Amino acid sequence: MDEDGRSRDERLDEAWKALEEGLAEDCLSIALALVTEDDSDADAHLLAASALMEADRLPAAEPHLRKAIDIDPSYLDARATLAELLYELCRFDESRAELGMLLEEDPEDPHAHHLASLLAERSGEFALSEEEERMAHRLAPETYSLRPRFTRGEFDRAVESAMGELPDEFRERMGNLAVVVEDVPSEAILVTLAEPSPGILGLFVGTPLPEKSLGDIPSPPDAIYLFKRNLERICESRDELVDEIRITLLHEVGHFLGLDEQEIADAGYE
Repeated sequence: MDEDGRSRDERLDEAWKALEEGLAEDCLSIALALVTEDDSDADAHLLAASALMEADRLPAAEPHLRKAIDIDPSYLDARATLAELLYELCRFDESRAELGMLLEEDPEDPHAHHLASLLAERSGEFALSEEEERMAHRLAPETYSLRPRFTRGEFDRAVESAMGELPDEFRERMGNLAVVVEDVPSEAILVTLAEPSPGILGLFVGTPLPEKSLGDIPSPPDAIYLFKRNLERICESRDELVDEIRITLLHEVGHFLGLDEQEIADAGYE
């Protein structure tokens, strides 16, 4: 018990509730106190890792997950969370290995099938990805809904329409800026990012317009990338997908023009 008389289980329940309410730091505080009291508490280590991931402190979560699995190698929740963490850290081969062990133990884990869908997508195995997505939906329909899918032609037309809706001052300054559609961000792109994330929706690659000068050393042309399957994944409907394509394109053109996210929002470009 702690100084307030709460048992270990009561504190775990309180921490998980805090995490569900978006209070990651409150959850982490309880988790770290439990770990300090008993470093062999696998549940507390999983809790700490989950709070750190929610707080976007991904590297700090890994030691807690490794510890939880060392304590209990059969702890499937910890293995599932580790597989997810490795994916988010762009360590895809390690994530696949962890996921394979997890699915051997529990072939009907919906979260594992969702992650398998993401990893298959990264390998270009889109039919397998959609099969795994349907499996996750079948096992947990309230958690994993089926997302809208556009053909490449439909997606390109939505991008063209979004280009036509850009503010005039944006289109006038774009020049020959290329807009490239890819299914997911390649590892070659991810390794160039200070904080790589496999789920990014779009990306401007190049030199922002205000930083350009006539004396610039020749370099590859600037480009905006839109990641089709990532955009599809976050949308519930085709109409929402069309809107998200427009918003993402607008923000990436804004970055080309030297605006940050807050400046784009302050200017009313949403």
